Amino acid sequence: AVPKLTPKQIEARRLLNGPAKHILLRGGSRSGKTFIICRNVLARAAKAPGSTHTILREHFNHLKHSIIFDTMPKVLKICWPNAFMRLDKTDWFHELPNGSRIIYGGLDDKERTEKILGQEHSTLALNECSQITYGARNKAITRLAQNSGLALKAYYDCNPPTKGHWTYGLFIKKQEPTSGEALSNPENYATMQMNPGDNLANLPPDY
Repeated sequence: AVPKLTPKQIEARRLLNGPAKHILLRGGSRSGKTFIICRNVLARAAKAPGSTHTILREHFNHLKHSIIFDTMPKVLKICWPNAFMRLDKTDWFHELPNGSRIIYGGLDDKERTEKILGQEHSTLALNECSQITYGARNKAITRLAQNSGLALKAYYDCNPPTKGHWTYGLFIKKQEPTSGEALSNPENYATMQMNPGDNLANLPPDY
């Protein structure tokens, strides 16, 4: 049987497609948060021909094993079993038949990151953002500027870090993490918690 989206993932999808520009999904491993973000990135890429979307993580090697070779193929197989996307292993991107690209990068590869951030994107997803510095996040956000007809979106996911982390300042306290000043547009920052218990339908029984 094809796993269906859980009620929690449907709620997360509603948030990802809602009015907020920045959305953080917090939760433990196997809670389904990365799956639903990848699904949304793919859906957005399919919707706007020729658009570009980027998924960044602190270490490219981790991104390669967790997202490029695991989550993304799973999303395609489960949600769009008849669709195809080509993986370019030289520049590390998936290309859809409509010319859209999902580009992957690790912030530990400066040269490659510069190349990715030399382009404009419609979606920016920061995977395991508890490992990413606020400075790196701010630099990446400046490239969220593609005119593709899509609402520009920044997606973030993490295991909830300490209260000292910038995600807590931005999404929970609604403050600028460096200055502590209240955000001028707090409605643009939305977050929700997802737990492995919400994703039991898609986990092996012994998990």
